[in-house]
Amino acid sequence: MKYIIILLFCLASNFSSVAQGYVNQEAIAPLVASQCGDIDSIQRTAWHPYTYTTLSQLEQHIDSIPGFYHDERRYIVELANRITYDNMKAGRVLFIPDSFRYDYRSYAPYPFIYLAALQLPKLFIIDKFTQTFGAYEYGKLVHWGLVSSGRKNNLTPPGRYNFNWRAYYKKSTAAPPGEVWEMYWVYDFYAGPGIHVHQYSLPIGIAASHGCVRTSLYDAIWNYNWANGWVHNAKGSVIRNGTPVMVINNNPPGRPAQWKLVNNEVVSQVILPVSLYDVRPGSVLQKKLSWESNW
Repeated sequence: MKYIIILLFCLASNFSSVAQGYVNQEAIAPLVASQCGDIDSIQRTAWHPYTYTTLSQLEQHIDSIPGFYHDERRYIVELANRITYDNMKAGRVLFIPDSFRYDYRSYAPYPFIYLAALQLPKLFIIDKFTQTFGAYEYGKLVHWGLVSSGRKNNLTPPGRYNFNWRAYYKKSTAAPPGEVWEMYWVYDFYAGPGIHVHQYSLPIGIAASHGCVRTSLYDAIWNYNWANGWVHNAKGSVIRNGTPVMVINNNPPGRPAQWKLVNNEVVSQVILPVSLYDVRPGSVLQKKLSWESNW
């Protein structure tokens, strides 16, 4: 049933091509949904650089690698390299998994254990430099994926926030006159200007939004059901903030990438703060005790 829902919304999305292409949200749904269970049981995959001359050669190489998946392998490669097959050029160096493991967290650029977050029941991190997100429970990675955050003239503001209200469906107020921009599975984290995490068409290699944070459909559904919102008293005052959110780092100067080659080793470009409180509050609501929220 969940994949029927995914298909219906993805067919309604605009996947017109850009320089690196758009994420095929329907195709990656099985990958995104594979993230389950304790991270202690997951083995991280290793990567190797690979240069190809034809797509046929690339596909043969990918097919020869041991592990799970067959139809989805190309999408694992696309997501890791931030470019779709139809935009790949011969001679390009790609990062390819040494094995295709089942749980998509095996391919995460995020650390499996984030020591600074060991005391937090939940933490949602948006890394603008790699254009990814990572979700943690008591410092253990439970979910991750790609995002498209605010573009150059509409940057997603950095800082510490909390998830606030949520809505299954919302029309964007940033749409020009005569146009309707429809957002699904919306979770707000900066109530003043209205900055949300939500499903929308997802460029694979560019920050393109008007300040909000776009995700794939299944990632948005997952977060909609995972995160906690704020709690009000009878007078409407906030008495408990929702799940802590951190927006870190700056947009990349060019196309985002979660991996880089250093001394012939493929390493992650996700750099998390040593202390959570190295990140400044994003609004007046984010005091130390209220930000942690105990959930």
